[in-house]
Amino acid sequence: MTFEEKTISSRIVYEGPVFRVRQHEVECYGGRTAIRDVVEHVGGSIMVAVTDEGKILMEKQFRKALEKDLLELPAGKADPGEAPEVTAARELAEETGYRAGTVRHLVSYYPTCGYSSELLHIFICKDLSSGETNWDDTECIELHEYDADELIDMIMRGEIRDSKTIIGLLFARQAGEI
Repeated sequence: MTFEEKTISSRIVYEGPVFRVRQHEVECYGGRTAIRDVVEHVGGSIMVAVTDEGKILMEKQFRKALEKDLLELPAGKADPGEAPEVTAARELAEETGYRAGTVRHLVSYYPTCGYSSELLHIFICKDLSSGETNWDDTECIELHEYDADELIDMIMRGEIRDSKTIIGLLFARQAGEI
């Protein structure tokens, strides 16, 4: 049996450029009350971009939350009201300089449903043509190309630990895309 928590009150306790935090007072099962902090995020898209040679585009960038560089699939936050496939095409071009002739949805998922509304969409991007990057003023990204088998091995050895990258690569492999 499931029980929906009824919202008694709700207020924004933090608002920043990427997300906001809303604090809810809720009525729980059995009539008790609790506080639920929820990160509200517009979501984003992740791109498994495959070159004509079968290489997968990966980005290495510093992540402040972890105080280290991570190897990740290209990804980015949606603009308000933007369709996920538009976000995928835009972010791929901005971050890597590549434009995709084919953008196909693979899977959508909630990365942290216990405290966030964020919904991520993973796309396979093929028929790539190169162009110029258009990074934000504060972005610094190293672009690399890898064989799919090498990336899967890196996941299995614990060298790639970013969830969107793990899900994207393993799902693309299972779907026969890489």
